[in-house]
Amino acid sequence: MELDAGGAAAAHGLAAVTGVLFWGGLWWWSLKRDPRSLRNGFLVIVLVHYLLGSVAYLASTSTVFETSLGIAALGVGVVVGLGLLALPLLLIADGIVMMRRERRSLANALALVAGLALLLLPLVLVTLLRHENPVTGSLAVALLTAQGCASVCFLAFAAHTAIYARVARRARANAVIVLGSGLVRGDVPPLLAARLGYAEDVASARRGSAGRPVLVPSGGQGRDEPRPEGQAMGDWLRLHGVAADDILVEDRARTTRENLLYSVHLLDLRGIPGPYLIVTSNYHAPRAAMLARRLRIDAQAIGSPTAWYYWPSAYLREFIAVMTEHRVLIGLSGAAVVVMTVLTVLSLTSR
Repeated sequence: MELDAGGAAAAHGLAAVTGVLFWGGLWWWSLKRDPRSLRNGFLVIVLVHYLLGSVAYLASTSTVFETSLGIAALGVGVVVGLGLLALPLLLIADGIVMMRRERRSLANALALVAGLALLLLPLVLVTLLRHENPVTGSLAVALLTAQGCASVCFLAFAAHTAIYARVARRARANAVIVLGSGLVRGDVPPLLAARLGYAEDVASARRGSAGRPVLVPSGGQGRDEPRPEGQAMGDWLRLHGVAADDILVEDRARTTRENLLYSVHLLDLRGIPGPYLIVTSNYHAPRAAMLARRLRIDAQAIGSPTAWYYWPSAYLREFIAVMTEHRVLIGLSGAAVVVMTVLTVLSLTSR
């Protein structure tokens, strides 16, 4: 029996190490092929799963290591548990600050909505399960499955965001495209000024033998704006010391897609090839990079810092937008909810 147990442990350890090598290699290949792809985040989750399996196997080979790992796991578990308990309250507090300082809208209230949902979900689940019938039981399973799918997708998005930010910061660029974000009474507001200042620093850091990369402030004129964003952004850059020859204004775009397409068209006319760098706010950079990937534009995206209270709702908004653009993930999540609900109904009604 001891031999069988030892052989099983060795088999599990070999499977874990093989998984680490396989998924680690696949993740590295995927990251090198295109760091903008969301699949990199999902591959990291699988890789971490096998890494934890390898650590667990190593721990089983030594009593001291197993004890140390157990203590470390307990500490991590306590920290994570406390963090999960505090998360709804932190989101609600941030949402309240956001609603007080910014325009009241559903997009700006996402942190508040998410915090309330996380706080109310356990109460809803307990209420459903207390009734002990197929309908409420199936609803509880459906909610848990939906939450699980959303959590995995969000974790993959967060992992992708963190890894991509490190990769994009080192990207080369022959031009820097700055995305507009709206004017206030015809002037550049603080959020947009942060993007422009960051783009100026980025361009200066990439100055080479051919000079600094061209800056492309991009944005058309909104209905409530007295002039195009691109023009106002160009004026701001000139006012802050950027030479006119280093600025190429794009003033027709109304969407991020048009920002990229029109800017690249102007760069093509100027004879400036890729790669390019897209500068936006930090919460928006991953989605801008994914859009550039779909448009087959040789560009990476980086983000300027954003106010602490603004970031959670904005990041949740970007996550929702990215998920709606990945219909396969929505389809798989929906299928998982349906399958689990049907299996629960069959199980509860067959008793």
